[in-house]
Amino acid sequence: MYTFRRRPRTIAALAVGAMLLAGCSTGSGSTPSSAGSATGGSGGSDAVSAAVVANIQKFMGPSTFTAPGPAIDISTLKGKKIYDIPSVANPFVQSISASMEEVANKVGMKYTRFDNQSQVSQWVQGINQAIASKQDVIVLNGAPDPRALQPQLAAAKAAKIPVIVMHFHDNSAPLPPACEGCANVTATVSAPFNDAGKAAADWIIKDSGGQANVLIVGGSDILPSPGTIKTMTDEFSAQCSTCTTKVTNIPVADWNTKTQGVVQSALQANPKVNYVYVLYDAMVAGAVPAITTLGKKIKIVSYNGSPFALDDIRQSKGSVVAMDVGEDTPGIGYATMDQAFRVLLGKPTVEERTPIRIWDNTNVAEAGTPAKAGQGYGNVYTSGYLKLWGLSS
Repeated sequence: MYTFRRRPRTIAALAVGAMLLAGCSTGSGSTPSSAGSATGGSGGSDAVSAAVVANIQKFMGPSTFTAPGPAIDISTLKGKKIYDIPSVANPFVQSISASMEEVANKVGMKYTRFDNQSQVSQWVQGINQAIASKQDVIVLNGAPDPRALQPQLAAAKAAKIPVIVMHFHDNSAPLPPACEGCANVTATVSAPFNDAGKAAADWIIKDSGGQANVLIVGGSDILPSPGTIKTMTDEFSAQCSTCTTKVTNIPVADWNTKTQGVVQSALQANPKVNYVYVLYDAMVAGAVPAITTLGKKIKIVSYNGSPFALDDIRQSKGSVVAMDVGEDTPGIGYATMDQAFRVLLGKPTVEERTPIRIWDNTNVAEAGTPAKAGQGYGNVYTSGYLKLWGLSS
C-alpha cells in the first residue's frame, strides 16, 4: 500500500498490504568486499563493474513483454463477476484497479471494487460481502495481507470462490499453497521487489563511482522488506568494496510520523552518508525534510515510481530525489486479469511477471509533466495481453 502524498499527516500504507507486526529494529551496516572489473562511474572511480552497468541498462528503457502462458479464449467469461479489494485508496493501487476495470468492461464481466481505508476489519468485511454476493473470483489488490485473513480465505475456498493475491510476494516466492499466507489462496501475481532492490543498489554504485555510504531504510514488518534489503546489501558486498551500508527499519504504521526523525538522527550519527534509500515511496515525504533540514547534499533513491517522486527528480534535476525504480501499474492490472481469466477457465495458473523501470534525470521526462502513473513504460504489456486474449490482432 503506497502512500503518495507529500504531507506526513496521512497514515502510511504500502501496496504490499502489510499492517501487521509492530516494533522498529535496526540492523548493523556492512562493509562490502571485492568489486568487479572497471568501467567507471560519475564519481570518477574505476570500481564499477560491467555487471553493474549492464543491470542498470537492462531497466533504463521501456518494458518488453513475454507472454506468461499460452493464448486463451475468454469469450465464455462474459457476465462473470470479479471482486477487487484494494489495500488502500492511493494513486498506485487506484491505477491498477482502473486497469482491471477497463479489462473487465472489454470482456463484459461485472467488476466490483470494495473501497476501504486499509483496516483488516474492512478487508474481512469485503471478503464476506464477496462471498454473500456469490462473486466468481476475488482479488486482494495491493495487497491486503492474506496472513491476517485466513478464516475469511478458508470461507471463500469453501464457497468455491478462488482468491488471487497480487503485489504481496516477491517473484522468488513459491507458488500457492507454499507461499506465505497462501494456504487458501488460488493464485498469485508476484512483484519484482528484489530485482528493484538490486537495480537500486547498482544505480547507487555507479552514480557514486563506487564511493557510496548508504543509509537503507526498510520496514521489517513488510513481508518482502527483509529479502529486498538482503538483496541490496549482498549486491553492495559483491560489487563495491569501497561502499558501506547501514540498515534501519521503521514499522509501516510509523512511516508518516517517524521517518523524518529516524532518518535525521541516522544522518547526524553518520555524517558521511551520501545516499538514503527508502524502500518505498511512502517514506520519501519524511526523508526529504530530514535531509533539507540538516542542509546536507544527500541523494534519495526509492521504489514504486510514484508521480510525486518522479516530479521531484525532474524538478530538482536529480539533486534531491535522484532515482526511483518504478512499476507499470497498467501492466500489473492486465497481468492480474490474465491470471484471473486462467483461474476462471480452469486453466493452469502461470507465473505473471510485471515490469520495472529505472527513472532518473536522464529519462524522467518520459513519465510526463507532471508525471502520470503508468506513463513511460510503453504499451507492450497492455497490447501483448489483449492479443493473448484474442481482443486485438
